[in-house]
Amino acid sequence: MASPQNPRRRQLVTGQSAWPDLPPELLESILCLLGPLGRVAVRLVCSSWRSCARASISSDLTFEAPRLLLRRPGSCGSLVFFSLRRNEILPFALPGRVNAGRCCGQIGGWLAMAFDEERAVELHNIFSGESVAMPRAPTFPVAKIVLSAPPTSLGWVAAVLGSLGTLALLQPDVSGSAWTTIAAGAEHRAFRDVAIWRGRLCALGDDGTIRAYRADLRARVAAVSDLNYGLVWWWRWQQPTYLVESEGELLLVRKLYRVDGDSVEVEVEIRRFRPDERKWEEVRELPGRALFVGAVASVAVLVTAALPGVRENCVYFARREVDMMVPHAIGVYSLGDRETAVVAIAGGHSVEVEPVWIMPSVA
Repeated sequence: MASPQNPRRRQLVTGQSAWPDLPPELLESILCLLGPLGRVAVRLVCSSWRSCARASISSDLTFEAPRLLLRRPGSCGSLVFFSLRRNEILPFALPGRVNAGRCCGQIGGWLAMAFDEERAVELHNIFSGESVAMPRAPTFPVAKIVLSAPPTSLGWVAAVLGSLGTLALLQPDVSGSAWTTIAAGAEHRAFRDVAIWRGRLCALGDDGTIRAYRADLRARVAAVSDLNYGLVWWWRWQQPTYLVESEGELLLVRKLYRVDGDSVEVEVEIRRFRPDERKWEEVRELPGRALFVGAVASVAVLVTAALPGVRENCVYFARREVDMMVPHAIGVYSLGDRETAVVAIAGGHSVEVEPVWIMPSVA
């Protein structure tokens, strides 16, 4: 009979779960038998399991830093994750339905997948296997989708940017399956990038205009403000430019090609919006931070010892089209020495599909 002095036995008597009290060596043996998804799921059970998982297999966890989702070349090329830390493709297979789609957005563990032939967009959670079918978007093909929160959250908002620069909003808790199209894009030739910043949907126009809309359809969508303040002279429409939210700040990142005789140099310029002063200021350094930008998703991370393989004060570019200066999908620009390096991906990538930075967050 169990001794009343044994607290673990008392938990069983009172009906409380004893799973958190599994011996660490037993739990480690179980972890060794699990695949990537199972190892991630273990961390969600309880704090003691999470601690054991981190201590025993931290070097093998698939999603500890930004990963690049890309499609392998060839007609049957699959979607794979590339690890910056390992500098290799990870052994993480996506389900068949997800693998058949084209990623056009991400948040946490959710991927926004477009199925162009069906004119459909679905949200898929790569950890839990959950999926959410979105109402048919008013613009197709879809170039980019940004989400204010995971689709399991109350009041979440989705913004879809069409390949022709049209923009629409969806808030299922308010509008059901009805999209609200933002007609102002025609005034600015088209929108080229979007980001959610401080509860507002910020849209970058082809003419350099940046407009901020309330990302909540319970308010009037017409509630909009211009964030141009001195950007007209800086704008060059033909240069790749990205909106990035970073630690509550709105950044504008521009990649430049400067030709000097027979040589071509890559430069990166960054502007930070200062709402209190209503101006954009130049950013020359990003100590302790790194930016990951691309046509589909742009994210910012704090660089710590927990993110091996990521360099601080750098901008990581992901692009499907390669050129002489950056002949690979990943280019790394250092704001410190103003030099560009490349990260080679063995086996290459498909130039038909945009690679996407993925920042899954597992609590």
